[in-house]
Amino acid sequence: DADAEDDGVVLAPALDVAAEQSLLLCFDAATLAELGRAEVPHAIPFGFHGRFFGS
Repeated sequence: DADAEDDGVVLAPALDVAAEQSLLLCFDAATLAELGRAEVPHAIPFGFHGRFFGS
């Protein structure tokens, strides 16, 4: 049960193109401080939830 509106976590996928590695980042929803990360030994390309198109 949350006490405040921003109690919880924010999960965000990240892609390090140079290192060819993906991560799942976990942030505190109130402060956006990083709480942890799960590293994957290979790159998982962005799909349905996000895309980046460089100029």
